[in-house]
Amino acid sequence: MVVQAPEFQPARLQAYVENLPPARKYLLEALMPDQPVNDLNFSWKVINGAYAPAASITGFNAAAPLRDKKAQEKAFGSVAKLQHSYFFDEVELFAYQKPRTPEEQAQIVDDGLNYTDELVNGVRDTKEFLRAQAIYKGRIEYHNEKDDIHLDIELPVPAGNRTTATTGWDDAAAEPLTDLKAMVKQYQATNQRRRPTGMHITTETEALLLANPQVRIQVYGTNSVGGQIVTSAQLQNVLAANNIPNYEIQDDVMEVNGEAVQLLEDGMVVMFGAGLGFTAIGPAAERGFTPGIFAYTQEKMNPPSEEIIVGQLAFPAFQRPSSVVTLSV
Repeated sequence: MVVQAPEFQPARLQAYVENLPPARKYLLEALMPDQPVNDLNFSWKVINGAYAPAASITGFNAAAPLRDKKAQEKAFGSVAKLQHSYFFDEVELFAYQKPRTPEEQAQIVDDGLNYTDELVNGVRDTKEFLRAQAIYKGRIEYHNEKDDIHLDIELPVPAGNRTTATTGWDDAAAEPLTDLKAMVKQYQATNQRRRPTGMHITTETEALLLANPQVRIQVYGTNSVGGQIVTSAQLQNVLAANNIPNYEIQDDVMEVNGEAVQLLEDGMVVMFGAGLGFTAIGPAAERGFTPGIFAYTQEKMNPPSEEIIVGQLAFPAFQRPSSVVTLSV
């Protein structure tokens, strides 16, 4: 059996997933870093106000709305369990049991480890997706078709923190620097006059800024002509000169329920401050009720198959929803 190989024994597999380097940089992990919590109902408590400001919840399944507290608690347990698995099929099991060469058997094990890498990164991607929903959208939508659980969690972001550009940035008459300064003022209005510390935009949104006449004049002066190119470095300098936070590009796309989802929409600017909250990592039964990532294997019959499962209990605790201002351009 493949899962009986030394590489997939419990202690070794657990150490492997815990020490696997990340495949990409997660921008939002720095804003809401992982924090262990020893609480079995942690995801529910994140939402109902124990760890962060209480959210408005709409939950339903095919039978009835999830209005009962116990039903909602159970649903949140489903949301928080980020779990992915890989099955070795009958062909792989046969090749491992009766390999033509030792190399063929070793390749099955290597393939299993490569798929384990994907499972770990899938868990990490899902955490980033949940953080993006909280920070960028102010709501977390969860749809589990298998268990027929659907949740729409609206986080308590001040209505005034969702703003719209005076003129669309694809219009030459737009004044994006003015819009961004207004974002800073709105942030200060809901954060005791503190200033925002960062900003996220996509490459498409950056292109609108780089092509904008108001920005070009700041770089080249009033006698600038349309053919002059503004670079990203010059744009960052313009923002700094106007007391607007520098930006990072957020172009990450995650696979969610089999679909590619862009974390930050084109035409959306997100400005934020420090200390937004944390990503609560809950205690998992699969690892002795301690917080952290877990991995295990199991064998099944009818049809014969073996499975590697990797997961983690995680949920974003958005402690300062007033510290995010968005601008639709």
